[in-house]
Amino acid sequence: MNLRKIFTPGGLISQNLKGYEYRPQQLEMAEAVDATFRDGEHLIVEAGTGVGKSFAYLVPAVYFALEEEEKIIISTNTINLQEQLINKDIPFLKEVLPEPFNAVLVKGRGNYLCLRRLDNLVTYDRALFDTPDEVNEIQRIIRWSNDTKDGSLADIEPQPMPDVWSQVASESDNCLSVRCPNYKECFYFKARGRIANADLVIINHHLLFSDWALRKENPITAVLPPYSYLILDEAQHTESVATEHIGIQLSNYRVKHFLDSLCNPKRKGGLLLRLKVESLIGFVEQARDRANELFNSIADWVGGPERSEGSEGTKRIERIGFVPNVMDRALRYLENALKILHDGVKTDDEKTEVEAHYKRCIKLRKDIDAILTQPEPDWVYWVELTGRRYATISLNAAPITISDDLNEHLFAKIKSAVMTSATLSTNRNFDYFKSQIGLNDCRELLVGSPFNYAEQAQIYIPERMPDPRNPQFVPAAIEKIKKYLKLTHGKAFVLFTSYKMMDEVYEAVAPYLEELGITAFKQGGGMSRHTMLEEFRQDIDSVLFGTSSFWEGADVQGEALSNVIIVRLPFSVPTHPVVQARTDYIETRGGNAFMEYSLPEAILRLKQGFGRLIRNKTDKGIVVILDSRVLNKTYGKMFLNSLPECQIIIE
Repeated sequence: MNLRKIFTPGGLISQNLKGYEYRPQQLEMAEAVDATFRDGEHLIVEAGTGVGKSFAYLVPAVYFALEEEEKIIISTNTINLQEQLINKDIPFLKEVLPEPFNAVLVKGRGNYLCLRRLDNLVTYDRALFDTPDEVNEIQRIIRWSNDTKDGSLADIEPQPMPDVWSQVASESDNCLSVRCPNYKECFYFKARGRIANADLVIINHHLLFSDWALRKENPITAVLPPYSYLILDEAQHTESVATEHIGIQLSNYRVKHFLDSLCNPKRKGGLLLRLKVESLIGFVEQARDRANELFNSIADWVGGPERSEGSEGTKRIERIGFVPNVMDRALRYLENALKILHDGVKTDDEKTEVEAHYKRCIKLRKDIDAILTQPEPDWVYWVELTGRRYATISLNAAPITISDDLNEHLFAKIKSAVMTSATLSTNRNFDYFKSQIGLNDCRELLVGSPFNYAEQAQIYIPERMPDPRNPQFVPAAIEKIKKYLKLTHGKAFVLFTSYKMMDEVYEAVAPYLEELGITAFKQGGGMSRHTMLEEFRQDIDSVLFGTSSFWEGADVQGEALSNVIIVRLPFSVPTHPVVQARTDYIETRGGNAFMEYSLPEAILRLKQGFGRLIRNKTDKGIVVILDSRVLNKTYGKMFLNSLPECQIIIE
């Protein structure tokens, strides 16, 4: 294989892809990926916007997989990138590369319809859903099930109601496997079967790390086939997604859903009523009463009822037994009842259903006990109150760091991994990212963008802004935002680090924009993120006020986005329990938490926000940074050094 014959002018790609331009950065990355796989090493590569990194790893991956007869797992964080790979990039390469290859998209199990569970719902549990919307939703899923070839959530529009889908989705605990009457038609096992002949397996990070967590405990329970080669795109999310799959998330709604699935008296449905074992309902109701008692005491401990609207509903747990575990005995009684029931039912279907609920009951009890007793010294435990009137109460636990875990149980067990993104380096090195994922010995490559930022972008920094922690900052920011929005006549993202500040600024700036004839969109205003972005693209002069989710993954090309205003440097909230715990962890080991954690995190976030502006070689615009710390703090240069080189205008 000669990569130059594929990527250079006159090569296979340029011959077949209209508008393709040779980028030496793309070829450099492709050669690095190829060498990394062949040498059995790991590679971290930051590829700037416009490099075309998907082709840069797909082409060498295809050839290596075919030559070595290896499967290569390719994992992305977002559905958008997954769809780009499977619907656009891979079909193109199948047409132009001389060697045929197979690539499959594999989704998490819960994305697939279980035909047996749908049959059971229709036959036994219709009473679980009695509103017109729910009844219509079931009918829609039934009609779709007769036509779909894929059987996955991506194939049904609009997306089903979550409460309904959860009753018909495929589940490992609830699966009869080859004993199932629907096994030959099973959408999940058909998808698994397609993996056998695949050279490339496209998945997302949640499936990758769900499989990783299962594989750690018991390799037999793994979801993916054994693999030795891995590509992680959007790799900046590696640590957070992996942490999520090791940790515990337990909400009052998870408990309610579990108990309702056993018995829902209001709707006259549930497993126990279907099996006609009403004698066990008392155990469920006892557990329900104790659950209400537990979560009410947790809300009181956080201070839920007295909290002002919009205040932070998060509190770190630092004391064992901060509330009494009133659920333990009730769940043990329920476990024993389900165990006895399992021994008494006759059919495979019934045994599987009861066993699934028995296992969930044990998991629920153990999770509650772990939160209340805090057995892991290097974990952080916290409570979150969210939703209207803080109706959702979540108990959470996570390891403070998973670097050793990732190194020992992922990277040390495979031959080669490639991690790539446009935002992995801070101050032009990978030290922070490597510390997150536990990799010390690996290849590194910084590939700059082919875009001419010196000609395409300018950074504006107002010189005399108050410190963001000063009460005068918001009034001053409002005036500057008006000024710079008028300069570009809208066409802007205004990016915030908190909803509170966003709401305050929006209320002051929106009427001004209306006078200028400029439409203003605000995140959280009732419009979905996807719809808001589409409306923003169509209305070229509009302004979008957004927080965290708009700092990355929002791709708006052309004149519609000519101005990105970054109101504050995106430091993490220092009072969040996870941030507190990681800060304490570093400091107690003699480190500098600000330099080793807070600053690198903020730099990466700023790079993501900056990256919204220039999406192709013809884009032009300005980035405005209203935070004076980028000028008057010694660490300010590290932020600017991490951005592409362009003109900086200090006003």
